[in-house]
Amino acid sequence: MPAPKQPPTIREIARRAGVSHTTVSLALRNNPEIPAATRERIQNLADSMGYRSNMLVSALMTQVRLRQPRTTAEVIGFLTAGPASNDWKNHSASVGAYEGASIRARQLGMRLETFWLGPDGEKARETCRLLNVRAIWGNFIAPFPVPVYDHELDWDKLTCIAFGYAYPQHRLHRVIHHHFRGSFTAFDNLHRLGYSRIGLMLDHYENSRVHYSWLGGYLAAQTIFRGDALQPLLTADDDIARVREWLQQVRPDAVIGFGPKEIVTLNRAGYSVPGDIAFAALDVQQARLASLKQVSGIDQNHAAIGATAIDTLAAQLYHNERGMPRAPVLAMIEGFWVDGRTAPPKARELTMASQESSKL
Repeated sequence: MPAPKQPPTIREIARRAGVSHTTVSLALRNNPEIPAATRERIQNLADSMGYRSNMLVSALMTQVRLRQPRTTAEVIGFLTAGPASNDWKNHSASVGAYEGASIRARQLGMRLETFWLGPDGEKARETCRLLNVRAIWGNFIAPFPVPVYDHELDWDKLTCIAFGYAYPQHRLHRVIHHHFRGSFTAFDNLHRLGYSRIGLMLDHYENSRVHYSWLGGYLAAQTIFRGDALQPLLTADDDIARVREWLQQVRPDAVIGFGPKEIVTLNRAGYSVPGDIAFAALDVQQARLASLKQVSGIDQNHAAIGATAIDTLAAQLYHNERGMPRAPVLAMIEGFWVDGRTAPPKARELTMASQESSKL
């Protein structure tokens, strides 16, 4: 049996292309110092010859050529744009993603650093100048608490990945929680715990930020599990009269909502959780930030979101990819159900009584 053909070396590609091996090395890493036409020609030639890069070997050889390891870590920007520079710490998604991204960055020899784009991004131009001066090309854009994106970043010079739907007008690589699966899983587990009249109560603005995926997952679960078809409530949290009217009309025994705001709203409407009604949060981490303990619901796995963002950025930086990607990637990270005290198992006798009454 013949031995498998060995892939060509960079020097063999260079001889075939009629250029130096340094030019080939830079072209294969998409270095902008090499003209675009030359890069494309060399990349196509390398592909036809069966060349496959080894990122680890390339990184080690770079250290050898420099004769010493790099002493300063590559900085990755964590871009925020709340009303204050530390407002991101009030949002579970940003906190969890930052922690996961920081750990993964250190594992890859990089370091995460926060940069504030100003309220609603109004200091974007100033921040971009700072990023360029410091040669910080890779950036992880955190979700803005208010989605106003009128102030653009210097896209052509940066390598960016967005958390969620930040800057929705641009075709960016994105990493998000799988919101559809989140609400579907919440319904599934409430159904498993014995609840039959499961309602959805969301702030209309929050639901629109995730492109109505929470609503879609809820409606799909209603169909799959054949639960009572309750009309979901999409409203502002301060409309207590409408919330109370909805509760009286649909009579849910459990409610799915984003988190602490809905629990407070239910209490203001005169319903205790879980005494009068069970509750499942679509983000238990946000509930914990609000000092609500042992809330049942979905852990969105924000740390995995952050780690995935860093992996994607690292690959782009390695290939010197700047600006908008030709084929944006949307990576969805699944969360998982967390048992808590706000949705205890429903007593079996009550569940059976409910089923019997529904047959009458």
